[in-house]
Amino acid sequence: MDEQLDRRTRRTREAIKNAFVTLVLEKGYDEVTIADIAQRADYNRGTFYNHYLGKEELLRDIHDEFLQGFANALLRPYEGLDRIAAKDTFPSGLMLFEHIELHQQVFQALLSVDKTLGHEVYNVMRESMRRDMHIEMEDAGPPIDYEIMLSYRMSATVGVFLYWAETGFKYSAHYMAEQLMLLVDTRIDSVTFIRNS
Repeated sequence: MDEQLDRRTRRTREAIKNAFVTLVLEKGYDEVTIADIAQRADYNRGTFYNHYLGKEELLRDIHDEFLQGFANALLRPYEGLDRIAAKDTFPSGLMLFEHIELHQQVFQALLSVDKTLGHEVYNVMRESMRRDMHIEMEDAGPPIDYEIMLSYRMSATVGVFLYWAETGFKYSAHYMAEQLMLLVDTRIDSVTFIRNS
C-alpha cells in the first residue's frame, strides 16, 4: 500500500513539475499562478498544496533535483576506479551533456528564472573536482596553480553548456562532449586581429 502511495506521489509531483516548467517557458515565471499549474497538471489547487507550499518551493525542488543529477553524472562513469588517463574523461563529459539533453526544458526554464544557474553548475562541478578527484598535470613547462586551472576549466565547460542552450540544443550531447574534449586538448597557435576598413 505504501509503495502505491509513493508511486502515486511521485507521479503527481512529476506532473506538477512538468506543468510548471512548460508554463514558465510559455509565460515566464512571474506570470505563472498555482491555478495555472494545477490546471495544466490536471489536478486541483488542493492537490498542489498537498505537495508544495507554493511555486517558490516547487522551483527550489526542480532546481535542487537538476543540480543533484548534474553532480551524480560527473562521477557515475568512474565508480570503482582509482585513476584514469586524461584521454578517458570523455564519459563524464558525455553524461553531463546527456543530463542537460534529457532535461532541456528544465534547464531552459531554470536559466530563465535564475541568472545565477550557470554559476551554481560551475560550483557543483568545482566542488566535486575538489572533493572527489584530483587532476594531475604533466611535468612540462612552468607550474600551474591548481585552483586557477580548475576555475578555468569549469568556467569554460559551463560556457559550452550555456552556448548549447542558446542555440536551442542544435547539436547532440555526443557531439558537444566530443567538441569539449577537443577544446580541452587543443592549444591555440595564434590570434589574428580583424581590422574594419
